Amino acid sequence: MKLICPSCGAVAGADAWANDAIARELMRDLTSLPAPVPKVVLGYLSLFRPGRRALSWKRAARLTRELAALVAAGHVQVQGKVARPATAAMWAAGMEQMTDRRDALTLPLKNHNYLRQVVWQLADDADRRNEAMTRQREIAPPRHREPDDGLLPLERKMLERGMKIPGLREVPDAKQS
Repeated sequence: MKLICPSCGAVAGADAWANDAIARELMRDLTSLPAPVPKVVLGYLSLFRPGRRALSWKRAARLTRELAALVAAGHVQVQGKVARPATAAMWAAGMEQMTDRRDALTLPLKNHNYLRQVVWQLADDADRRNEAMTRQREIAPPRHREPDDGLLPLERKMLERGMKIPGLREVPDAKQS
């Protein structure tokens, strides 16, 4: 049985892929990436394919290890800009954006620098939204809070109605709450 990789175009039998140490290493690295990155990484790796040739297992493995390190860092840094927190979902979204815009890119890609820029923009937008929500919470009027008398809202309502709560030794004044 011959298998053809839809991303890189490599053609080989299933046993050849299983017997190639670098191919096994690549598959292990791909499956160890945090979700949702594995779903989009093969399409992203196809952006590194040189012309009509297949992407070598060795290069694909190196690119995947570099990508794993970027995602694992938990942040994204672009030269001259402040680092931003970046989730695996942001990295996956960045790779998806790049594969969707492959016609506008200069291929083959040489490194992950453009991906870092895309993810940094996504992370910056998320950071901006979080900051706006924090500011909104700070200026919003305080909500009514129940008194901290150790009672559950249901128990408080029971006391207001004059009901007794079994096991309650000291009955707080329900009118004060």
